[in-house]
Amino acid sequence: MTALPYTCPFSITLDHADHTEIVCREVLRDLPQKRCVLRGEWNQRQVLVKLFLHPVSAHRHWLREKQGVERLIDADLTTPPLLFSGKLTDQTPVLVFEFIPQAFSALHLWQHCSNDTERLTLLNNLTMEIAHQHAHGIWQKDLHLGNFLIAEKTIYTIDGDAIDGKSDKTALGPERSADNLALFQAQIAPHFDHLFSSVVQHYMEQRQFPAQWQHQFNQQVVRQRQKRRLKYVAKSFRICSEFFRSRHNNLEMIQRRDASAAFIDQFKAHPDQIVASGTLLKDGNSATVIRLTTPDGDWVIKRYNIKNLWHGLKRCLRRTRASVSWGNAHRLKISGISTPSAIAMAEKRFGPLRLTGYYVCDFVEGEDVAAYFADGNEPSESQLDTANRLVELFRIFLQLGIVHGDCKATNFLVTDQGIAVIDLDAMWEPKSHNRFNKLYRRDRNRFLRNWKTDSALYRWFDRHLPQPDDI
Repeated sequence: MTALPYTCPFSITLDHADHTEIVCREVLRDLPQKRCVLRGEWNQRQVLVKLFLHPVSAHRHWLREKQGVERLIDADLTTPPLLFSGKLTDQTPVLVFEFIPQAFSALHLWQHCSNDTERLTLLNNLTMEIAHQHAHGIWQKDLHLGNFLIAEKTIYTIDGDAIDGKSDKTALGPERSADNLALFQAQIAPHFDHLFSSVVQHYMEQRQFPAQWQHQFNQQVVRQRQKRRLKYVAKSFRICSEFFRSRHNNLEMIQRRDASAAFIDQFKAHPDQIVASGTLLKDGNSATVIRLTTPDGDWVIKRYNIKNLWHGLKRCLRRTRASVSWGNAHRLKISGISTPSAIAMAEKRFGPLRLTGYYVCDFVEGEDVAAYFADGNEPSESQLDTANRLVELFRIFLQLGIVHGDCKATNFLVTDQGIAVIDLDAMWEPKSHNRFNKLYRRDRNRFLRNWKTDSALYRWFDRHLPQPDDI
């Protein structure tokens, strides 16, 4: 297998008759020991090179990607031309595609849309492409915005590894179509759901599905979103390309791979000394919160204290609140809900017993909602956007089935980017619908209790915050 140099340019040699070389100019994506995607030059033309590097499964992934691309080509669907499939001279499996100049991923274009009109146009175009795939019996097992390139209004489907299809090449039925299109919508944050009403209508017209199909589709969106959330939360506790897990003495730690390694090492060795060196934000029996300046910017470290022996005995066999906060930060992130970015989580352990926990996240500048609405009056014209964002946040909690668990106004920050949710150690997703409705009412009522019942602000939020039966 190829051991890639750290810097470009470098050359790789194809294993075919004339052993021509590809000069690799840029690493576009690198998953160590799995896959590397490069931009290069071959026979005086720009190419995209995919190398499959896993010592055991490289050939299987190469074959799956090749077969997926061939399915698209066979169905006359647009994908970058495959110029070579085979191996390098060292037997590394490789696929070489024509490089599409001036192409941007649909994810990049989505992130740079400036208004809903642009977003709706992009979603409609992509959904029509998905409808064409479904009509040819093809679906994408990992359907998301990053699987499409767009250049001069042409949409290219990429990532053949995720392409699957019916052996008889007939169109997908209503159930599988609903499931796959719902997977696509599940990748988009819920506060853009209002765009999908017309998008789904266009899809139904294209596929000639009856109106009642949309109910089946909506149910699948809920299921796909929940599946995606739970999968990402579980992933945040594993070693993978995004996260790293380690142990130092009696400290078990999970961190983002892009966090400052030197500083994280200091924290692992002396967590309490690091906490003591920060600027104190809160000093309580149950938690100590500090702000710390690091090479990566300002961080907040929350240490969940063991108050006494009895408290320690009650908590030692349960997940620490640091662990719960870490999982919930990623639950919110994958749902498009703003919260300070989680950087690391650590637990002191003694065998199977969990003791002190530490949760590390970015510091976010903002004013808490209690201070922002301190006068208790109905939202002014300048405050109305923030008030509506809070209402939308509760609507999304209701739609996704997420309980915050501690809706004090100080746990919601008004920032330049919107509302950021903090204090995540009581958040969870009940499995029972009735249980969720009960707890959502408790969240709603606790939020309202931040203001006097006879205040104009209390009455405004009581009128506008969604009730459990509204979704």
